[in-house]
Amino acid sequence: MNVRRVVLLNVIAFIVILAALYGGYSYYYQSTHYVSTDNATIEGQVVPLNVEIPGTLSDWNVSSGTTVTAGEVLGHVSTSAELQQLGQAASNPQVVKSVSNAAKIESPISGTVVNTTATAGQLVAPGQSLGEVVDLSKLYVVANLNETTLRNIDVGDTVDVYIDAYPDLSLKGTVESIGLAANSFFSLIPPSDSASGTYTKVTQTVPVKISLSGYGGENLLPGMSVSVRIHRSTT
Repeated sequence: MNVRRVVLLNVIAFIVILAALYGGYSYYYQSTHYVSTDNATIEGQVVPLNVEIPGTLSDWNVSSGTTVTAGEVLGHVSTSAELQQLGQAASNPQVVKSVSNAAKIESPISGTVVNTTATAGQLVAPGQSLGEVVDLSKLYVVANLNETTLRNIDVGDTVDVYIDAYPDLSLKGTVESIGLAANSFFSLIPPSDSASGTYTKVTQTVPVKISLSGYGGENLLPGMSVSVRIHRSTT
């Protein structure tokens, strides 16, 4: 009985040692071959839908999820008030045409409307955003990497991308660009209190843009969480 117990304990100890060795080797291999982070999201170029002249939104034929093409007319701004303000110039065909063209709200790009805040009948002004369009066929990943890992990556490095929404899916990507400033540089809250002279050193993160390939059949959406594993540069 005692012999059995000793043998069993030795076997358990051997298994634990093997597991520890494997875990150590795996950690070493991962840290020396990859730069990984789960602080990453899917992004896309967001293009706002704006108006050129002030007035009343006479019609707005857009809702979230609508597919649009570049130059497609999505709505109009009532031009009667603007023409009245122009007075006699309103009788000039060129002026009328110019105002009428400005009253059209066109999509600047082809893509999908991901958000709309406008309603027919509301007052609108130049620069006001009525919605946003994103080309869902040109999505990419932005990974926020610790500044201490940047020396291990280069533009062109291969990336493994794992989508939280699709656990069984992995995509390939490529490091397209490395940010020229840390994320904290653009923060509204400064990272240090220069007035009091106090400073707490914190590892900063830098955005890295990663292009995606081969995701045509997947329903990827801007803002989705992902994890990335960048194959470390050997140079």
